[in-house]
Amino acid sequence: MVRLLQTPHAAHPSETLGTGKDVLGPSISCSIHQRVIASALNLASLPPLINYSEAAGYIGNLTMLKDPNHAGAIIVADMLQSSPINPLPLAVLYVSKRPDDPEDVIGGRILNPEWIDRGLPAMWKESCTRLHNGLCKSFPVQKLSSMRPTWLVDVHRQCLIAAPDGCSYVALSYVWGSQKTLLAMKSNHDLLRLAGSLTLATWEPPISITTRHAMGIVGLLGERYLWVDTLCIVQDEDSQKKKELSKMSGIYANASVTIMAVQGGNANSGLRGFRSISEPRNLRQVVHFLNGGMKVVQLPVQGHYYEVACKDSAWPTRAWTYQEHLCSRRKLIFDGDSLRWECMEAVWREHVEWTTRLHPHHDNITSCQSMFQSLIPDFSGFQRILREYNSRSFTYPEDALDAFAGISSAISLAVGGSLISGLPAAWFDICLLWSPEKSVLRRIALASNNNKCLPSWSWAGWSGPVKMDVASGSDFLRNSPRLWMWMMSSARVVRLVSWKYHETLESPGTVIQPVILRSREDWLDGRVECTSEWTRHDISESPEAKYETHNPRSAPLHFFRHSKHPEFEFWYPIPLPEPAATFSVVNPPYISCKTYRAWLFPAERIRKLYGYPPLFSLRDKDRRWVGALEPLVGIDESGETMKEQSTALELVEIAKGYCRNTTSPHPGLQEIDHPDKPYGGEWYHYYWVMWVEWKHGIAYRKGVGRVCMRMWDVQSRSEVDLILG
Repeated sequence: MVRLLQTPHAAHPSETLGTGKDVLGPSISCSIHQRVIASALNLASLPPLINYSEAAGYIGNLTMLKDPNHAGAIIVADMLQSSPINPLPLAVLYVSKRPDDPEDVIGGRILNPEWIDRGLPAMWKESCTRLHNGLCKSFPVQKLSSMRPTWLVDVHRQCLIAAPDGCSYVALSYVWGSQKTLLAMKSNHDLLRLAGSLTLATWEPPISITTRHAMGIVGLLGERYLWVDTLCIVQDEDSQKKKELSKMSGIYANASVTIMAVQGGNANSGLRGFRSISEPRNLRQVVHFLNGGMKVVQLPVQGHYYEVACKDSAWPTRAWTYQEHLCSRRKLIFDGDSLRWECMEAVWREHVEWTTRLHPHHDNITSCQSMFQSLIPDFSGFQRILREYNSRSFTYPEDALDAFAGISSAISLAVGGSLISGLPAAWFDICLLWSPEKSVLRRIALASNNNKCLPSWSWAGWSGPVKMDVASGSDFLRNSPRLWMWMMSSARVVRLVSWKYHETLESPGTVIQPVILRSREDWLDGRVECTSEWTRHDISESPEAKYETHNPRSAPLHFFRHSKHPEFEFWYPIPLPEPAATFSVVNPPYISCKTYRAWLFPAERIRKLYGYPPLFSLRDKDRRWVGALEPLVGIDESGETMKEQSTALELVEIAKGYCRNTTSPHPGLQEIDHPDKPYGGEWYHYYWVMWVEWKHGIAYRKGVGRVCMRMWDVQSRSEVDLILG
C-alpha cells in the first residue's frame, strides 16, 4: 500500500491486496493497514447485525489503484454475489508529502475541516491566466463573444448596473429549488440600481443566501461584477427575458470564472467554508498516521471520476445547469464540502498539492465543448449533448426549449445552421426520426395558460435520452480526426417530403432548408460544381476510408478536401459556414407537409438483440408482415404487446431509407431477419413512417417505424395534408 501511494504520478499502477478474509482477517499481524482499509471502505457504518469479520467474508478481492486524473489511490472492494451488503463506498488516499519524497509524487494536503484557504480562488485563477491558452482564454466563436450580459451586480457598490462594455465578470450556476428569493422585477428594478440597495435587510423575500455568498467570493477572485439570473434578468419583462435566455451560452462562455454551487439543493444552500463570507463547512477528512512519521490523507469520493462530491446533488440532474456547465470555460466548483478548479487544461483540488500535471477528465462536457470550435458539422456531438440534456429534469417541463436556447445559439455553426424546435434544420428529415434510448414520458406544461412549445414531433416534447441516425447524417465524412462507432452503419435516410414550420395554425409557414441533405442530393444528381476552396482527389491518393460512402450501393471514384480543413476528407462537398455567420433559433409548435397515409395493425413484439425501445411488427388486414414500429406510447404493462392490437394505426410516410439486407455489420436493423419479412436481394428498401393520432385537426406523434417499400406501396394509401403539433 505504501509503495503504491508513493508511486510517481506518471505511473498508474494497481495492486490486488487479497481477499477480504486475507487482508482484514484476525490472523494478520499488521493492524495499521487494516485500520486504513476499514476506514476507506467505511466499514464502521455497516448495519449493527453485521460485524467486522463477517463483512470481510463478503468481500472477494480488494484492489488498490492509482487514478491518473487526480493522482490519488482508491481501494475497491469486489463484493461476492451472496453479500447482503450494499456496494461499499469509495475514498481517495494521498500520502502527505515529506521533504525527501520524489518531486514527481503528488501529495495530499491536510485541510481545515471548517474553513477554505481564502487565497486559493485567486491563486488558481492567476495560474490559469498565466499558464493556459486556447479555450481557457475564450471560445473562438464570434457569435458567443458578442453575447454579453445586459445587467450585472456590482459587488463594490452593492447594486445592479448596466454591464460596462467588455468588462470582466463572474457568473453563478446554482439550483433555484422551491425557495422564495428576491427577483428583479419591473416594479423594483429602479430601486435595485441604487447604490447600497443590495445591503438592505428589508427585501421580502430576501436575496438568496447563495447569491450573497457568491458576491463575497467575487472579491476573493479579484473581480468586481457578478452575473446571477434572479437579479440580472428582469423576470416579468417577457421579451427581454427571452432575449437574455437566448444569450445564456454566451454569458457563461464570456464569464472570467463560473462559480458552481454543485452541492446546493436550493438557492439558500449557500457556499459554505469561507470565513467572514459564509458559514463553516463540514469536510470529512481523515488523517492516518503510519510508521516512520508518514501521514495518509483520506477523503470520501463519489461517482465514476472519484471526485470529492455530495452523494445526492440536484445540480447534476437539472437541464439549466447542464447548459451552464457546458458553456463555462473556467469553473470554481463547490461540492462535497470541498473546493476545486476546473478549466480546459487543468483540475486543481484543495486537498491535492498544486501541480500542472493533473488534467481534466475526458468526459461528456469537455468533448462537447469542442463543438464550439468546429466549423465542420458535428452530428455526433449534437447527439451527445442531446442525450445528456434531455435526461435532465425541469421544475417546469415547458422550459425544455428555453433552457436549450443558449446551447442552440452556441452550437449553430457546428450543426450547419438554424435549429427548429431543437432539431437542426440541416438534417431535419433525419432528426425527425429520433427514437428513445430508454423509456420516455410526454412533457406536459405545469403553468396554466402557458403558450410555450412542447411539440410531439420534437425530442423537446418528451423527457428522456434520445438517439438519432448519426451515420446517415454524417455521410459526407470520409476520414476525419473524429472516430465514433455509431458512424459505421451503412443505413441511409433519403428525403421524401418538403417540410414547413408554422408559428400559428393560420400562418402560411416557412420552408425548412435541410442544406446538408440537399447537398447530398444535388451532388448525386450532378447539380453541383466545386467552388475554388474544394479540390477533387482520386481514391488512389488515400485508399483507406474510416466511414462508409454516402451511397454504399456504389463505389465512388473520388473524394474531396477543403482548403481550410485539410485534416478532413469528404465524400461530397457541403456548405461550410463562415465563423461570423449567425443563424436563427426558432421554436414553432407546428410543422406540415403533403404526404401519404395508410393503416396497419400492431402485432407481435420483435426480439431485439440490443437497445431500446421495444419493437413491434406491423401487419396489414390480411396479416401480412409489412414492417416494424417503435411506439412511444400504447405498450401494455408487460412490455410485450400493444394495448389495442385490434385497432389499426394511422401511419404517414415521411422519408425513405435503405440498408444492407443483413444483420452485419453492426448495427443492423433489428427487424432485418424477421422470418416473415420479404427478401429483396442485397439491399432492403423501406419507408420511414410516423404513427400519428389526430385531435381537432392536428396530428400528434406516437411513434416511428419502418415499412418494407414494396409492401407499403400495395396498401390502400391516400394523400393527406399533415400538420404535426
